Amino acid sequence: MRVLTALCALALATGLFWGTMLTRPPTSEARPGIGIDTREITLRAHLEDADPCDAN
Repeated sequence: MRVLTALCALALATGLFWGTMLTRPPTSEARPGIGIDTREITLRAHLEDADPCDAN
């Protein structure tokens, strides 16, 4: 009986999940960033403190 109840609950949850995804899918509200300024990163780097392998 417990297995049947668990399977019914799983089937119900799966059905509700897919019903929601098919009728009202989530929308992303992410916005693009300003970008990465590689020149500024390079100027702030302390290359004299770096290991020789970092020069490559």
